[in-house]
Amino acid sequence: MLPFRSGRAGIASVFSAFLLLGFLTCAVFGAEKKGPKSESKSPTPTATPAAKKKSRPKPEEGIKDVPITAGHDAKGLVLPDFDLQGRMRGKLEAGVTRRLDDQNIEFEGVKFTTFVPETETPDLEIKMNKSVFNLKTQVLTSNVRSTVKRSDFEVAGDTMKFEMLTRQGTLEGNVKMVVRGKARTPENASE
Repeated sequence: MLPFRSGRAGIASVFSAFLLLGFLTCAVFGAEKKGPKSESKSPTPTATPAAKKKSRPKPEEGIKDVPITAGHDAKGLVLPDFDLQGRMRGKLEAGVTRRLDDQNIEFEGVKFTTFVPETETPDLEIKMNKSVFNLKTQVLTSNVRSTVKRSDFEVAGDTMKFEMLTRQGTLEGNVKMVVRGKARTPENASE
């Protein structure tokens, strides 16, 4: 008797042919999706350094999702802030976090560290005893004395407003700034 008359070899060969046809179909569709993307790539114009400085951050950047529900407190919350390339731009550490509503979050004992995106090295350290962060505007505001430190200066003020996306802050009321650097004495004044 021939092996194909029993029916067993026929089912196995039909199944293997169907499986082979499925793999080939997947390979064809996969090649079609990759093909046009690689062909349609055109050189993108590069922006000049002046244009890069003036460009506004994209709305996708910033802290968007804070895993706290209204009415509950969280202790020791750390929120990293990444840019669109995945580089760390900042890190917010809070002693106590409380959600006031859908858009506003209150922090107590906040320390926000900004990083240079290219090297991911710390740049500024901002300390606030109590602050409110608006998720929509990405602005951190404090009505109590706040301090901003960097390796070459330290500045403190009674109220502070810090925009997370643009990295610009405003201190108001009894502002005191200490600048660190080389002291000027008569010996090194000519240098």
